[in-house]
Amino acid sequence: MMNIYGEQGSIDEVAGVLTERRECGLRPDLCSCNTLIKAYGIAGTVEDAVCLVKEMRQNGIEPDEITYTNLITALQQNDKYLEAVKWSLWMKQRGL
Repeated sequence: MMNIYGEQGSIDEVAGVLTERRECGLRPDLCSCNTLIKAYGIAGTVEDAVCLVKEMRQNGIEPDEITYTNLITALQQNDKYLEAVKWSLWMKQRGL
């Protein structure tokens, strides 16, 4: 369901699913965060995508290659090329 909303750039719906999960006592997982990052990119709210990646790390959810690929793609699609390069270099330094 989140993927469908995400592909359409329906941020509110994706976020709503995450909120429902939290209300049921379920923490967001890597897959749901990756979906939301991709949706942020489609919707053009890349600042939110960057914040989510930082929030993931703070909450013990380790971003993976998909996370960073979604983030870098979102940045590139929204003309944030320098930030995309920064994240690409950060990934390389971490061996991802």
